[in-house]
Amino acid sequence: MNDADGHSSERRAVTARAPRNGLIAAECQALTGGSPDVDGVANCDTIARISRAAFVHRGIAVFARAATLDELVERVRERWDADMDADRFRIDVHDPSQRCSSTTIEIATAFADVIPFGPDLRDPLHRFLVIAGEDGFTFGAVEAEADGSYRDHDAKPWTTSSSLDSRFARALVNLVPDARSILDPCCGAGSIVLEAASLGLSAFGVDWKPALVGMTRENLAHFGYDAGVELADSRTHAQTADAIVTDLPYGHAIESDEHGIRAILEQSASQAAAGVFVAPADISTWLASAGYIDIGVHTVLKRRGFTRWVHVARSQHAP
Repeated sequence: MNDADGHSSERRAVTARAPRNGLIAAECQALTGGSPDVDGVANCDTIARISRAAFVHRGIAVFARAATLDELVERVRERWDADMDADRFRIDVHDPSQRCSSTTIEIATAFADVIPFGPDLRDPLHRFLVIAGEDGFTFGAVEAEADGSYRDHDAKPWTTSSSLDSRFARALVNLVPDARSILDPCCGAGSIVLEAASLGLSAFGVDWKPALVGMTRENLAHFGYDAGVELADSRTHAQTADAIVTDLPYGHAIESDEHGIRAILEQSASQAAAGVFVAPADISTWLASAGYIDIGVHTVLKRRGFTRWVHVARSQHAP
């Protein structure tokens, strides 16, 4: 579809909305090149990677934009090309801030009246999205959607009280979308390794506890994924990869584990050029001391006031 105002290449993404979850914006930026606004809408460079997303729901090719909903309906009417196929279409509405005075059904009907094809709400071949945003109204064709495949891993045979949920783990892997190989040096029951393997990446897991190594291997086997899992000390283990992605081990007070965590960070800096590290506090200074630069920090407030700090950094020491 082409926008007569020259926006034929304009793409937008729609994300989940959770103000206290900085991982949503971080994943959207990493996968699409755009950051979502308060309505969960981002102007994107690309939507090609949305299928793997955890918090980015869909991507659209913008067809028309206008200041009001009525104007947008008219623009769609004017710009519709006779050669455009939209048989069996469905129209959805994204209006989280309730800027529209009309109901979703009324909005969908208004646009359906100017599209010269029949709708199919149950099994559509074409999907369109109307976005009500701070900058006006947008109509576009849905060209990408998250497949939600991470949800399958919620049924993994083994988990622990500290295991990351599958959606969180998938988003962490997505923070390094160009990486072809992922190493989790503190793999636990394998949540991150599962997500990396499921995306077709070369995945490696390491843990110093035999029971956890066994859990990771069994979880991988349950889904038929191939990944390398080793029993080893992450402070000295020398496996290399494109990126380290890990939930660091820590007790009730991270300060009591400082020596061990710093050793893991220093080793990690020599193993991969990119790193994603989850901790219960800001460890940016530890990362800098280990040789990391361009350190970005994203916070995720969990239940009962517990905050996870997600650090994304680049190593100066990786081969």
